[in-house]
Amino acid sequence: MLRIAFLCLVLVAPAALAARLEISLRVPIETIREALSARLATSPSRPSEIYREGRCRYLNLEAPKLEGAEGQLRLTGPGTGALGLELGGKCQNAAAWRGSLQFTLLPRIDEAGSLRMRIVDSGIKETTGARAPAMLWDMGKRQVHARLERFSYDLGASREALIGLLRSAAPPDQAAAMEQALQQLQVLEPRVEESQIVVPVALELPDAWLAAPAAASSSAAPLTEAEMEALDTALQPWDAFLVYILRQVAVDGQDSALRQRLFTLLLDSRYQLAAIASGDEQAAGDPLRALFMDTWKDLRTILADAQRDGTLPASLLRYALFIDAGDALHALENAAPSLSLSADGLRQLARSLRPGEAADPLAYQWDVDTELRGLFDVTEMPEPESAPPPAPTRSWLDFLIPHAYAAQALDRWVPTKDELPDYQARISELLQKTTATDLERVLVPTTALIESCWRQYVVRNGKVTYLRSQSSSIGIMQINQKVWRGFYDVERLRWDTAYNIRAGAQILARYVKDYAIPYAQKSGNPNHIPRAAYAVYNAGPRAVGRFNKSPPHPREQRVDEKLWTLYQGIAGGAPVDLGSCGIKRPAG
Repeated sequence: MLRIAFLCLVLVAPAALAARLEISLRVPIETIREALSARLATSPSRPSEIYREGRCRYLNLEAPKLEGAEGQLRLTGPGTGALGLELGGKCQNAAAWRGSLQFTLLPRIDEAGSLRMRIVDSGIKETTGARAPAMLWDMGKRQVHARLERFSYDLGASREALIGLLRSAAPPDQAAAMEQALQQLQVLEPRVEESQIVVPVALELPDAWLAAPAAASSSAAPLTEAEMEALDTALQPWDAFLVYILRQVAVDGQDSALRQRLFTLLLDSRYQLAAIASGDEQAAGDPLRALFMDTWKDLRTILADAQRDGTLPASLLRYALFIDAGDALHALENAAPSLSLSADGLRQLARSLRPGEAADPLAYQWDVDTELRGLFDVTEMPEPESAPPPAPTRSWLDFLIPHAYAAQALDRWVPTKDELPDYQARISELLQKTTATDLERVLVPTTALIESCWRQYVVRNGKVTYLRSQSSSIGIMQINQKVWRGFYDVERLRWDTAYNIRAGAQILARYVKDYAIPYAQKSGNPNHIPRAAYAVYNAGPRAVGRFNKSPPHPREQRVDEKLWTLYQGIAGGAPVDLGSCGIKRPAG
């Protein structure tokens, strides 16, 4: 079971409550095993040798294992040894030994705040079960115990990273109070868990931090364009932070299943971010804090599972430091709602995973990120082999345009009512050329119809511009710029109709494979494939089964039922009617 940092409320005065926050520093047992093995060795050149007196008295410990059991540590491993005298240049052994060594240890914290070991028990055993030569161990353990008692693991880096993160979490007007709290930080006695040693750190929180901030007045009025722009700017650090972290985990993990979980987490977070930035979803309090609180537990679970399964090496101490720092920030945000999560707090947390990295982990870019595409298997889309046929002539100026350029007339074309039949034929052909399977040949046009009525452009303020929704979805396939930032060329999504369609088709195909088919396999209903794929396209992987939810959300139900009606109609051969943005039903 995962253990996260937790909060204890302690009564300190009859009229007031103060919070004592306990944050866990975790040291992987594998890290301690490596450090203990190095300390036990008589020299770096002889890593297996733990005792030596002359040529004929020695003990070797091969490949030791360290495990947590009943609140203690057990260090065990196969060993060999000899107890003899050197006569005439040769060893005359009184006893030769082959068996196993075992140490029972109890971790403690010394006055300097370092992790040390108390020896509870130790001994050697024969492989055959016979009694081991007691004299050999009596002579050897003096050296071995002395080395174990000198063992020390410095928690300074973990503690300093934690202090830096907490310091950065306080707003300027609370900096002095945070500094005073940090000066009273207490390192408590460690406890042993299955795969890690947990060192609790206690922090007393000022009473003023415990009160929730005044709730912002809710308004039914939609956000203005300026308000959405300001909210989007405030949320950009979160998205940059998450990409920075997931990229590093994907590089270290080198595992397709892990990368798929990371990609799903990124999509869900970005769909939520887009909904908050557009005003479609309201976050309780600070939206940056809300995104962090919603996402951290999922990210932490993914990292812990990867370490448990060996996908991420358990010895990567920076992941333990990162999880500790994230838990600390999560616990502080949960315990002290009056504090707001700062961009600098996210920056400090990101740098705990990549110490020494010079680049700003919160840098926000719109360019295509080829490394990110490769890590999450978003392949480069091939350009069409030949341009589609030119659009019909709409003015005498078209005769002055060379034929090669006339093929591009579809771009920036906002059809009039009279042009709709020609426009529809052109777009329909382009949609069909983009699809590869029977399912896609219906799903892609259906999605484009419900999302944009097959339009890439609109006229706004007397000028032709690309179609854009309040949530920043653009073009004929209404691809959300925030969700797919870094994966597709944003300018081409805006101004290149064919590119927008190809991107939308690729996204739908990915959603069918990764989410819709697995959902339909569980439900046993193949009709759920197109419905689930569109639900994910509309609202992210978390929404995969929303159409099958009871009771359904009224707005979601209207959208999902409309999609299913259009899909069935197009699949049955009903013609599309761009005048009504629907399909034509046969008479009767």
